[in-house]
Amino acid sequence: MSKVPSGSGDLVLHGDLTKLTYAFVGHPRRLVTCPIPDSIYTKIQAYPGGVSHFLEDAVASFDGNLEALVEAAVAFVDARRYNASADPPRNASGRIHPSTLSKIQKIQDALSGIRGNSRAKVLAGLIQLHLTNIH
Repeated sequence: MSKVPSGSGDLVLHGDLTKLTYAFVGHPRRLVTCPIPDSIYTKIQAYPGGVSHFLEDAVASFDGNLEALVEAAVAFVDARRYNASADPPRNASGRIHPSTLSKIQKIQDALSGIRGNSRAKVLAGLIQLHLTNIH
C-alpha cells in the first residue's frame, strides 16, 4: 500500500467530482401493493428483477384493452378469493417509477364507471394479463 507524500502529514484530497454530483440521489419510486395468491407471489418474486420489475413490465405490456383488463381482474380476484384456504393471499408490493404509476392511475380513471374499482384491482388485471402473456 503506497502513501501519497505530504509535506505537512495532512491528507491530500483530489479528484474531479463533477460527474458524480448526483451519485447518491435516489431514483423516485412509488410503492404499490396488490394482494395475490402465494403461488403467484412466488413466481413473481422469481421474475428477473423481482416484484417491482414484474409490475413495471406488466404495465408496459398492457395494450389498452380495458375489457380484457376488467375480465382478467375479475378472474384473478375470484380465483384469489375461492382458493384462499389452499393458496393464501400475500401482499405483493413493488416500487415503480412515477410514470408507471401515472399509467395505472390513467387506467383506473378510465374504469371509474366500474363499481368496486380500485388500484389493487387494476394491478390484479395487469398481473393476470402479464402472466398470461409470458407463459
